[in-house]
Amino acid sequence: MKLSRLARIALLLFLLSLFPSPLSPSCPAAQAKEAPQLTVYFPNWNVYIAGDGQVKDLPWQRLDCIHHAFWKIVSSGDGYAIVSTDPWADTNANNPKAHFPQYARLTKQYPKVRVLLSIGGWTCCGLFSRMASTPEGRASFIQSCVDTLRAYPFLSGIDVDWEYPGVARTGSGRDEGNPVDGDDFVNYTLLLKEMRAAFDASFGKDQKQITVCAATPTEVLSHQDYASLFPYVNRIHLMTYDMTGAYEAQTGHHTALYGPVSVDTAVKYLQGKGVPAAKIAIGTPLYSHGWKYTADSDDPLYAPAVGLSDGGSELWRDLQAIEKQAVPAGAPGWHAGYDGQAQAAYLWNDDPASPAYRYFYTYESERSLDAKLRYIHQHSLGGIVVWQSGGDDSQAGWPMLNRIYQAFHP
Repeated sequence: MKLSRLARIALLLFLLSLFPSPLSPSCPAAQAKEAPQLTVYFPNWNVYIAGDGQVKDLPWQRLDCIHHAFWKIVSSGDGYAIVSTDPWADTNANNPKAHFPQYARLTKQYPKVRVLLSIGGWTCCGLFSRMASTPEGRASFIQSCVDTLRAYPFLSGIDVDWEYPGVARTGSGRDEGNPVDGDDFVNYTLLLKEMRAAFDASFGKDQKQITVCAATPTEVLSHQDYASLFPYVNRIHLMTYDMTGAYEAQTGHHTALYGPVSVDTAVKYLQGKGVPAAKIAIGTPLYSHGWKYTADSDDPLYAPAVGLSDGGSELWRDLQAIEKQAVPAGAPGWHAGYDGQAQAAYLWNDDPASPAYRYFYTYESERSLDAKLRYIHQHSLGGIVVWQSGGDDSQAGWPMLNRIYQAFHP
């Protein structure tokens, strides 16, 4: 039977639809690449900060992911469970500022924003190694995570903030430290593998995310088996800050992009273990570390110094105000420095009449942040993680968070 021209065209289109071309959206190789993601930590203690301390105060329209910090591991019967470090701040029905009811409401309003529950943190890692050392311990912890995700459906997953597997540290007071009670190198991977299997079985494949934190120094990273664990996680968040601090006897950079201990060295280490670039996110701090340098200097970077009593921890919004006061070389006062090799910013004061005389701060400036954002694009990384939301200037329109979001979603 002879077909008309229109019929032949219709038949051809039908046949082509059965065999997607390499450019077809249904072809995995042609799927759109996910833009880098902006993740911000929101610690539950922000509720005690006047003004910007509630979940509703966050710039939801400029975020991709929120990590709610922190919950912790506790012994429960013969196993382990996760609980809030501050139930009043997180879930108490009698608290009008409680975070979780606000998450439940706002995730409906902003469904593209993921909220992950962060377990651990620097002071709450005391039971991680013991829990992960046995199949029964891991199973009880994972079941508690599953139960929590079911109880709070707005949660998109779990952020395992174990600082750090295989690296023993003694705690004191409320700081649990990080005792090593087994072969963390092996057990950490088993924990993540079993979490992934349980989440997929409970909620559907890839419906709940798993992220982990990681240190910057390669000697710390070497205690974890990233070559084996990366398939089970959605992101590895490099904590590319706190590379130096007031405990050192000289000034330096705590969030350098380049150098012996830096963003670049940590990223290259993970990639050398086979971790895909898209699974690596780097960190930016909205706070400083600081010292008082011990002798006059035209530029006291790497100068002998004594750490400030409070560690020199100032919020970014206050550092920005200092930066705006900076004076030219030769005039006494605050000066803004920039290390072009490390791509890192710093401030120092050389005015003998100032209460801040010889103060030195290492911090993230808009310029050094821009260098990191370019690095993320150049190396096709998965994004950036911010510690923490309270350091930005909400009254000025969240300039740092907005800067990141616009760079990822122009």
